[in-house]
Amino acid sequence: MRIFIIGLLLFLHTVHHRAMANAAQPGVWNAGGTVFTMLYPEDSLTFKKVQMQQERIYIQLYKGYAVVKGSYVFRNTTTERLDFKMGYPINGMYAGGGIDLNQITLDSLSRFKVRTRSGWLPLLKEAHPALNNDYRKTIPSGDNWMVWQIAFAPGETQTVTVYFIVSTNEAGIHNGYNSERKNAFIYLLESGSVWHQPIEKGSFFIQLMDGLTTDDIHGLSQGFNFRYDETHRLYAGAKAHFSPTPKDNLVVTYHQRNEAFSFDRILADSETLFSKVGDLSAETLDNLPYTETKIGDPYDVESTFLGVLPGLLTLFVRFAPLLISVLVVAIAIWAIAKWARINKSKTKRV
Repeated sequence: MRIFIIGLLLFLHTVHHRAMANAAQPGVWNAGGTVFTMLYPEDSLTFKKVQMQQERIYIQLYKGYAVVKGSYVFRNTTTERLDFKMGYPINGMYAGGGIDLNQITLDSLSRFKVRTRSGWLPLLKEAHPALNNDYRKTIPSGDNWMVWQIAFAPGETQTVTVYFIVSTNEAGIHNGYNSERKNAFIYLLESGSVWHQPIEKGSFFIQLMDGLTTDDIHGLSQGFNFRYDETHRLYAGAKAHFSPTPKDNLVVTYHQRNEAFSFDRILADSETLFSKVGDLSAETLDNLPYTETKIGDPYDVESTFLGVLPGLLTLFVRFAPLLISVLVVAIAIWAIAKWARINKSKTKRV
């Protein structure tokens, strides 16, 4: 009996250890999204010298993907000429905005193009292995970037406009072993901390396309004061005079994954999609008759039995010694009582 109990305890400890070691990192994974930042270590001296005065982000959500136009107003806050590289990472892992959900991964950025006062800029076609460990502490990790060269005269203000398409169909929301497969779009404002602070104003417009309605929106980040206009099927939110942290990231989860979705087919019609989001940005959107709307938490995941199983296992392992002790005592009492009855029966027969 003693060998059996010791073996059972060792088995439970091993299972518990494996369950905890393999516990899924919570957050939003493989979501279509982006982050806008400076890039190369040799350009680090320009950090905090360029201020993002304003950003206006236009997002059109479709079933399986999103089309984005971003318009950024930058100002050189110094009296020196600044010549450096800007970039968007195609993929990476970042801090999240939930209380206990602290990872976000994004892995899709397609048909990217960028325009400044000089017209459409060429992208530098290269990977960037030069990102060393010290630099990664300042700039989120990521191996592949969309990069371009830009210059600012002393005190100059100029607008940078970007277009791109991201797949949102492969995303998953995880909390422990609970998970759901949904579309997800992420815009990471936390990278804006590399600019001269604060960011004066950010405006964010999310338009529902492809027959999507508010019922299809699983969750949308708080902190933007998002309101909704039914006529344009448009969410509008804003931030002002802020220095972004992970809590400022914009996350929207919506609809369900489409197993038959083809992102390549979507990309073949990219110019038409860019034209549509351009038309949206040309409209007067700030003064539409928006109304307050109920918004869920984009990090919420429905609990399942498999999701709570590790917690139940933890409780069982924690109290297993007590339970086994009680069981052993109960068996001993039963055995003693049975032995006593047998002896009493033999005594009567004698």
